This record gives sequence, C-alpha cells and structure tokens, in this order.
Amino acid sequence: MPFCPNCGSSLDSSALYCVKCGSNLSKTEQPSTHSSMKEKGGALEDSIADYFRRMGFDVQLRQRMRDRFDVSHEIDVLASKRESFGTIQIAAECKYVRTPIDIKEVRNFHDKLTTLGITKGIFVSTGGFTADAEAHASALGVELWDDRTLQNKLAKSEIPQRDVIHDALAFNPSMISVLSPRHLRNANVFSESVSLCFKPYYFLDYHCFSQHTVAGNVVDIESKGKVIMDGVNGQIVDSRTLAGEPPTLPSNGPFVGCLSNPMETVATTNLPAKIPVSVISHKLDSTRAKDLVKIELMKNISRNYTYSTTRTVHTKHLKPKKKDVDVLNVQLVKIPLLTGTYQYKNYTYTRICVAPTGLFLLDHTAGCTICRKSPRLVCENCGGVACESHGKKCLVCGKNLCSNCVISKGIISKKHYCIEHQPKD
Repeated sequence: MPFCPNCGSSLDSSALYCVKCGSNLSKTEQPSTHSSMKEKGGALEDSIADYFRRMGFDVQLRQRMRDRFDVSHEIDVLASKRESFGTIQIAAECKYVRTPIDIKEVRNFHDKLTTLGITKGIFVSTGGFTADAEAHASALGVELWDDRTLQNKLAKSEIPQRDVIHDALAFNPSMISVLSPRHLRNANVFSESVSLCFKPYYFLDYHCFSQHTVAGNVVDIESKGKVIMDGVNGQIVDSRTLAGEPPTLPSNGPFVGCLSNPMETVATTNLPAKIPVSVISHKLDSTRAKDLVKIELMKNISRNYTYSTTRTVHTKHLKPKKKDVDVLNVQLVKIPLLTGTYQYKNYTYTRICVAPTGLFLLDHTAGCTICRKSPRLVCENCGGVACESHGKKCLVCGKNLCSNCVISKGIISKKHYCIEHQPKD
C-alpha cells in the first residue's frame, strides 16, 4: 500500500492525488516503491496516529509501558480521550507486510494488552489476516483492520478540517507585542507585517547506556534527556539533558520551554483575524526522525577517560554505538512561530519568535549595523539601527540618526545636524 510523500496518508494504488493534503501524485511524484519496509511501517503508524487525532484523541507514538511484572512493552500507537465516564485508551499494532498475519501474532498482541490493562486493541495489517487469526481476534475482542478497512477508515476521517489545527501548542495573542522591536525608541517609523505559522517538530525522549573496557577497567557512558527535531528538515534544534553526559547538541534554547506545554486542538477562529495563519506539514515520518536522532546522539555523546600506566598518562575518547541509544515516546507537535517583518528606508529586518516561550529564533534588530552592539534607535535617514555610541540627534529637529548619516560641527563641543538642517559655513 503506497503512502503520500507529503503527509504520510495511505493511498489507493491508482490514486492521482492525496485525499488528505491534495498533493498531486502524477507518475513523476508517485511514492517510491524502493523505500524500505521500515520507513513504510513508520508512515503507516503516522497515518493511524493522524486518524485518531482527527477523532479527537491524544496520541503517542512508540510508547514504552511497563506491566505489573515490570516488563517493558512498546505500543506502536496509543490513543487516549477523556470522557465524562472516564478515560478511553486504545492501543494499535501496525504491520506493513505483504503476507497475512497469523493467529500467533494476534494472540501475542492480546497478551500484551492484558498485561498492560488496556481493554481496546486494534491490529492493522496491510497484508490482511489468516482465517484462524480473524476467528481468534473475534473471540478475544481485538479489532482487525486490513488494507480495505484501513482505506475506508482513513477516507472517512480525511474530511477537510480547515478551521482546526490538531496537536498544536496554544497561541497567546500577547506574544504579538513581544515580537515588536520596542527596544528601539523610534520603532514606530517601521512599516510592519506579522504572520503566524504552525510548524511541526518532534519531541523525543532518549536514553543512552554504553559500557567500555579500558585498561582492564569498565567505563560507563550514560545520558538521558529530551530532543526536539524539526519535522521538515530533520535538524535537531534544541535539547535538554536530564542525567549523565550532555550531548554536544543545541541545548536549553528557545524550544525547551515548549516541552512542558500541553498539546491541544487550536481553532483558527480563536486566532487573531488580521494575521495570516499557515500550517506546515511534516516531511519526516516518526521512524526516520527516530533513526536520525539515534545517529546524532551516537555522534555527539562522548566521554574522555583518563588512566595511568607505569610510565605515562593516557586519555581515551569513548563513544556509544547505535545499539546503545534508545529513543522513546515520539510526539509530533505543531509549534506556533510568529514572524515580523519591519521595513524602513534601505533596510528590512526580520524577527521570528517561538510563541509559547517568547524567545527568538532570529532577530535582525539585535545588533547595531555599525558595531553589532545592542541598538537603541533607527536612523531616520538610512534606516539602519544604531547603538547609543553610534546614535545621534539633529540639534534642530531632533531626528534620530546614525554616525554614518549625521553631520557634525565643532572640535571641542560637537553639534550634530541632519542633512536638511546643516549650518551654512
């Protein structure tokens, strides 16, 4: 079963466009049949997760859970919804396969649900099920979705919902005032344009434990924390180390504060009407995101172990292997980013703010155009921003100017003028 390369939704083999995102699927854009089974399995899990999100569930991918015997199990898709009578919890097992699933795998899935105390289970298989598996699942109360059932379920759920944004962090309108460059005393000279974008990011928990033997000594490398990855280009944008060796990755930056914010469904009608709003679709599926994080952690977690011999002191640089890094609890979250464009004279400045934290990803107004120190004004002649040292005022009209545009007279007691009010010699 093919999947849309843009949104990960399952597709009919003859489909010319994606029902969910409207992407054109001409022959030059058809999903590659050479992609690995692992990647296709990840896309299947993402599609199931998106289905439950559209049904109003909170969703977690590859959730690690421990049963009453303290045995760890992984659930491909765990969907939860709070109702007046309690919390509904559904576990889905997703298999991208070409052959039917047999009774053994259905029985193992049911046993896992029983030990975890989950009453509702759905087994999804693109290859279908054997007759024995179907009969056993019916007796156990496990719901089976084959390729046709999956297509029907996803088609019904893919009704355009242009008025809501799923799995997003809340947007606070007061962040618009934070975006404004109020540190410049005459910022009112700018022409301003503000837009809001909900961009996808993956939140991933990781744990690394690696053992090495050096000069007869056992040396451990351990690290535990959270990573935030761009869901479009796969770049790690932020991280937080909870224990052990910190990886040499971007850390404690503008995104970390988003980790504690709850996800919700944002209604576009509750967003500021005068600001254009856009939603970016993720390009990476959760499986690819998980693999990329493993590789980056393997490269960026290390420990220098120093030991002595009878003659000298040695230092050995140790790194974990990929198998030593475990990535859990993958969540796809849409984070609101505010972008402000400010233009005056010859200059255009951009400021991008992570709305939930109020911290900046980009700020072109943060440095004086002459010396890069913190600016305090906008030059009303050229439009550059200037610090206190390079900012002047016209003695006649009080116009704010930078030192490149001001005209100064005098040697001991200098006086400053704009071009219009320079004194005649």
